[in-house]
Amino acid sequence: MKLYHGSKREDLDEINIKKNQAQSCEDVVVPKDETLEAIYLTPDYAYALIMAAKPNGSTRIDTDNKTVAFENPNLFDSQRKIYVYEVDVAEEEARKIDGLQYVVENIDEIKPVHKFIHKAGDIEKYYKIEKWKKENEIEFKIK
Repeated sequence: MKLYHGSKREDLDEINIKKNQAQSCEDVVVPKDETLEAIYLTPDYAYALIMAAKPNGSTRIDTDNKTVAFENPNLFDSQRKIYVYEVDVAEEEARKIDGLQYVVENIDEIKPVHKFIHKAGDIEKYYKIEKWKKENEIEFKIK
């Protein structure tokens, strides 16, 4: 099964994608399946691109409206080189945790079959970057 992994690291095609403990943020409740020590992959190329491009802090992705918002937009560098790695994983090795994510828990590392190089700003070909809003924050427009 062809899946993707987004990363800021260029050398993964030489050293493999390894298990990693995903981190959750203080103010965001993250499902248990999203904080495993595992290899996270996606069938959605644009989602992998966002995972590689996102700055530190929380990221909100609205796949229905194709928007993304960064908690720390000042840390987003649209010119930064990022990478999307294509991997081939046996279906029985990858467990689907939601519509955009698969997790591989029983393999320590996976060798990519292709590397795609982008600039972080390329996410705007797929998603609109919106202003971060705190939960329950209302935006007022005065005419």
